[in-house]
Amino acid sequence: MTDDSETELHRTVFSAPNQGSSAPRSERLPVLVVMRGAQVGRRYLLNENSLVLGRREDRAALVVPGDPQISSVHCRVERGAQPDSWQVVDLSSTNGTFVGTERVTTMTLRDGDRIHLGTTVLKFCYHDELEEEFHRQVDHLMNVDDLTGLPVQRVFQTRFADALIWCARRQRPLAHYMMDMDGLKRINDTHGHLLGAHTIATVGKRLGAIVQQIGGVVSRFGGDEFSAFVPDLDRDGALRLGETMRAAVAGEAIARGTAMAQPTISIGVACFPDDGRLPEQLTRKADEALYRAKAAGRDRVSE
Repeated sequence: MTDDSETELHRTVFSAPNQGSSAPRSERLPVLVVMRGAQVGRRYLLNENSLVLGRREDRAALVVPGDPQISSVHCRVERGAQPDSWQVVDLSSTNGTFVGTERVTTMTLRDGDRIHLGTTVLKFCYHDELEEEFHRQVDHLMNVDDLTGLPVQRVFQTRFADALIWCARRQRPLAHYMMDMDGLKRINDTHGHLLGAHTIATVGKRLGAIVQQIGGVVSRFGGDEFSAFVPDLDRDGALRLGETMRAAVAGEAIARGTAMAQPTISIGVACFPDDGRLPEQLTRKADEALYRAKAAGRDRVSE
């Protein structure tokens, strides 16, 4: 399972406009914006001739998660016959595709039309480059932790649930981690909260660099705690990766000015499907393993 953008697990066709020129441009960019649903606030730039929407990541280019009323392949948004025109085509979905209150088979879309798929609502509209840059910045503020640059927990939990569905469908394993930095209070008390915050940020970036390159996701759970998952990783691999993360945190001191910290991290591991099949079950098991790592002396990986 690959992750093609900083904050999005599913395949999308979103791409930011060219940022190389400071001059404003009047080009209209056709966009779908999620008005209601698991990905509320996300927008997708229509930069291909045709886009299939649905729940199956292996069949839909735009995966709409968390809505059981959406079919595996639900509808298609495509260029119309007229220049700069777009239309929505229902793909024999179970619950239908609606534009406003009208159930449609094929309909030309107008700026501002709302497409209803199950309980999910997407707005079709046109953005100019300035509007798109504004929405890009809002998206970053909503979905990215400003301290670590990692996805926020809301985004993480959506991806986690979707990854479990992906693994269950293919009968593949998944590793889940709960992690807690050791001794942050001592760092804050000795060197101040600025170094403490810098240490959290640096640890988050180290963890993210390791996990993201193998298709996983890391998020700051809160304070100095982190959570992570990696699809298609069995228990032996999960423990090896946990040790890699532990060593990366402990292996290099973190400096801010003349102050220096040497952080460590305790890690609890749980594995799908042996330790649970639901996100909350795996989180509870990983938490229990984390407590064992803390009780055994910290700076270690426990299952």
